Amino acid sequence: MRSLKLLLFGLFIHFQVSCQTKSDDNFTTYTAVPKTEMGTQLVQNSNLIAQIFKDSTYTLTNGVQVNELSYLATKGYSMKTYVYTLDLNNPQISVVASMPHNKPEFAMQPMTGQATALLNPNYEVVGGVNGDFYDMTTGVPRGIFVFNGMILRASYTARNEGYLAVDKQNKVSLEEITNFDQQANQLQQAVSGGVWLVKNGQTVVQADKEIHPRTAVGITNKNQLLLMVVDGRNYTWSNGMNYEDLGDFMRSIGAEKALNLDGGGSSTFFINPNFAVNKFLIRNLPSDNGGIERAVGNGIIITKTK
Repeated sequence: MRSLKLLLFGLFIHFQVSCQTKSDDNFTTYTAVPKTEMGTQLVQNSNLIAQIFKDSTYTLTNGVQVNELSYLATKGYSMKTYVYTLDLNNPQISVVASMPHNKPEFAMQPMTGQATALLNPNYEVVGGVNGDFYDMTTGVPRGIFVFNGMILRASYTARNEGYLAVDKQNKVSLEEITNFDQQANQLQQAVSGGVWLVKNGQTVVQADKEIHPRTAVGITNKNQLLLMVVDGRNYTWSNGMNYEDLGDFMRSIGAEKALNLDGGGSSTFFINPNFAVNKFLIRNLPSDNGGIERAVGNGIIITKTK
């Protein structure tokens, strides 16, 4: 009887181990299949993406394209990203620093309101993103700020490492914040950023690993400007990125330089789908109060001369 019990026990253990081994072999494999050039760049140049759910691109106007991507990150997070690609070789395309009510006074206003205030018979307002970090009581930006040639703020903090510059000849660049004093009088527009994400085509290693909604700006060696938003703080919709993953993303789509901008609930990506109507549409899902657009201190807006 004892031998029979031992035999039955041994068969039971063998059955359990066999079942577990078989179950372990049935893991899910993911394949990232891009449909656009930008999606292909991300898959080929980074290890960020496990599976792509949506990869689409559309043109708002000649010289301005939008890519929208929904994917499962290799870290297991759902992600949704939105990217403008601006052809800066097109003389009709410009970027401007925006302020509430299009006035040189620090305040706060949602980006679609700032865009509406910019409407002008001389150019179309194509879309844009939010800009620099700011005081949430006064709207004063954390770093330097130049608005239509007016230097409204010339100081910055140690957390401002660079800035988006548009000179009086409409040349767009990303510059070191320490160069501002010598460049200020040549600038038409300037918006500060936070940490450098990409330098010389290489992702910058970051100590801060926190995941949040993010906004970033980058420039390519083809003279293209990249404006990017990733949604976050919503597990089933999109989780957000840390600085290093954001840098990998920007580098993978061609950025030679890239800067972090204000993120969190400020991250806003909006378009103007019909210039005849000028009804601005928010494409991302801001993290404040279930998607409500936050009033922000400043932004970066894309315009096209008529």
